[in-house]
Order: sequence, then C-alpha cells, then structure tokens
Amino acid sequence: MDCVLRTQTSKTPLLDFVVPLAEALIASGKLNAQYQRRRGTIYPTKTSRSLLNVGDHLPVATKTRLRCHICAQQKKESHTKIMCTMCNVPLCFDCFKPYHS
Repeated sequence: MDCVLRTQTSKTPLLDFVVPLAEALIASGKLNAQYQRRRGTIYPTKTSRSLLNVGDHLPVATKTRLRCHICAQQKKESHTKIMCTMCNVPLCFDCFKPYHS
C-alpha cells in the first residue's frame, strides 16, 4: 500500500488559520465551562446590620430638621427631626417601621 503524501501548493496566511481555530476553541470552552458560585462576603450587609439588636432601634428627636433617608431616595421632599438611635439615619414616622423591616 502506497502512502501518498500530499503537500499544499498554496500557503495559507497564519492569521486565516489561527482566527477560526481560536473561535472554535472559545465556542467549545463556553459549552464545557462549569460556573462556580461565589461565596458571600464575611461582612454583614447594610440591611442585616440595620436589623441587629432590633429593640435598640428607637426614634429620637434631633434639634435640626434633616431629609428623610427613604423619602430622599424616592425623590420626595420630606424633612424630619426624628433619627434612629442605632442606624443614625433620619427617618420620618411613616418610613421608620418600613426601613427596619
């Protein structure tokens, strides 16, 4: 049995060979990739910190009027003299309970 070795007479530019090869490898890698979930940080989130020591979150009257934290996020003009002792956040009476739940 004769083995015939064939050589290509025209040369393919390297870029024309590498680009399709790279695209094929990327596509196969995406199909076979296994995603791992990242673990959460060891630090408590701002929400979980605001719910710590639930009984310590008490409204206290301040001397100056400040913008309510929740109303300011909702673009409402609401000023209050009430501040949470634990969070140190100004909140109007309507927003105090929803902020802490």
